[in-house]
Formats: sequence, structure tokens, C-alpha cells
Amino acid sequence: LFPRTHPGAVSAGLRRFAAALAVLIFVMVLSGGLVAGIRAGLAYNTFPLMNGRLVPPEIFSLDPWYLNFFSNMATVQFDHRLIAWLLAFLAPWFWLRVRREAASSRARLAAHLLLAALALQIALGIATLLLAVPVPLAAAHQAGALLVFSAALFAAHSLR
Repeated sequence: LFPRTHPGAVSAGLRRFAAALAVLIFVMVLSGGLVAGIRAGLAYNTFPLMNGRLVPPEIFSLDPWYLNFFSNMATVQFDHRLIAWLLAFLAPWFWLRVRREAASSRARLAAHLLLAALALQIALGIATLLLAVPVPLAAAHQAGALLVFSAALFAAHSLR
């Protein structure tokens, strides 16, 4: 009749948030693979704008339109940046929600690690872009993606 609560029990909404964040980070990693694969990081080496524009004019220059998401440097880099901005807002929000709920110390640690890993990853990504993709920095950015995804999985698992 009465649900049992235990120390560290969190809302289903927070658990769903953690799972959605892990999925979004996985999509971000795939997006980063496209950026590296077509060398889109070499096209727009300015931040926060893309060569002075919020949205580059070449974003839908290929026909058929769906090819832009896989073959157009402007679109691929724009998508990667868009997801990065989304994560830059969602991860601190997730961290705050974990702090406000009665989450376990393990879940709090996971939220701290996720936020720290994402902050490092964003710094690496911006530096990689501004310095025109030096290989050691690009490799560190790719390794950082693994760290962020691992931290997201740890966070989602710690809230189960």
C-alpha cells in the first residue's frame, strides 16, 4: 500500500533525466565522429560564432537536404555545437536536481564527475577549434568524449 522509500531514493523524473542525458551524450559522440570524419573542425575556427554568424549560410546547400547532416561541413559542425550548447545547460541543471533531491552520495559523486568531465570537454573542444585542430588536442577531445559518456552512464546507474 505504501511505497517504501530508502535513503538515496530519487524521483522517477530524475532517473529519466539521467537516462536522457546519457542518450544525448551518445548522440553528441556520434556527432563528433562526423565532425572528425569529414574534417568539419577545419571549416569554422571561430567561437562562439561560426565565421561571424550564428548560423552559417551554407547550412543547407546540398541536395537532397538530408545529405547536409552527414556531408556538409557547416551543418555537421553546427549540429555538434548545438548539442554542445544544449548539454552545457542541461548538465548543470541535472547537477542541481541531484543536489536538491535526497540522492545517495554515489549519485552526487556521479553528478560532480559528469559536470567536471563536461566542463573539461567543452574547454578541449573550444581549444581544438580555435587552434585549427592540432592532432594531440583533437585526440584529447575524443578521449574526453569517452570520459563524459562514462560519467553519464555512471550517473544514470547510480540513480537506479
